[in-house]
Amino acid sequence: MQFKRWRLSAASPLVNAGLGLALLFTASACSKQDKAAQTEAETPVIAAGTVLPAVWSTRPLEGEVASIALSGGLRGILAVAYENGGLQFYDMEAEKLGEKSNFRLKSLAGGQSSIIEDRSITVFPGITREGELKGYIYGEGLLAPAQIDLPISAERVIAGVCSGPATGTNLMRLAFWTETNNRVLQNGIIRATDGDLKWTAGESTFTDFPVKSCAFTSDTLVASPRASMAASLVRGPLDALVSLENGKLGISTDMGMTNAEIDVKDGITVIAPDTPVAMAAMGTMMSGGYPGGLIVIAGETAPGEHHAVFVDASALTLSTN
Repeated sequence: MQFKRWRLSAASPLVNAGLGLALLFTASACSKQDKAAQTEAETPVIAAGTVLPAVWSTRPLEGEVASIALSGGLRGILAVAYENGGLQFYDMEAEKLGEKSNFRLKSLAGGQSSIIEDRSITVFPGITREGELKGYIYGEGLLAPAQIDLPISAERVIAGVCSGPATGTNLMRLAFWTETNNRVLQNGIIRATDGDLKWTAGESTFTDFPVKSCAFTSDTLVASPRASMAASLVRGPLDALVSLENGKLGISTDMGMTNAEIDVKDGITVIAPDTPVAMAAMGTMMSGGYPGGLIVIAGETAPGEHHAVFVDASALTLSTN
């Protein structure tokens, strides 16, 4: 299915895209442009109506979900922020990691792991209900998620955030937009140096639409005016974007020009929400027994009952290797 193209204006190279997933290239995207002609024939195509199995889920959650996020690394973590307040971490067996905190968040971004002061920690960027951008960490000795300041100064209320893995000593790539400037993505790098986190700002990217979600693929920053959530699903030759729009899952593998809907099939004992309210995805999970990566959706599975459901992405990722 073809969608309306979106015209962009940006300081960096750009491409038009449909689905409302407008691809905004960061500085590192040049290498992808250079090899695009060579790999075009190898780009996997996802068939419409792809069905993925729900294979595991959490026990009933403590209420309606506002946002979820995944981290990779040696120990994968699922972060769940509740609509009525509270933040909880889960492992890849869907078991709780410690206690729930009382932080009130409206949005989470993907977690990244690092060694800081000889301790291994995982940091999830998150936006408080007051519009502040903070970090929420998991590490040894912590009984519940802890909040830290991120080294980013923003003079306006932050509306949305996305993050991606970084190379070398850098902790993560991060982009955000504000409520009063929702047509500009401000992006940069957070790195850990001598026990401190530092921010190196990159060039801001300008759109001609209000941004609703963003995601980092392997070398591209993506923004959407329609999808409420977007996540990267990268593994081998597959460099895809999973999106959630009006409670429907979709996936794009061709620079956002087409979008295939994903259906989730209930497992024997696992019931998936008919209308997910939150989504996260990761193409490579080093723990939990998900060799083809993972998509997690959260929502109401029965009246008044909410779950985070683990969906096996192997049909998308392993079939393209």
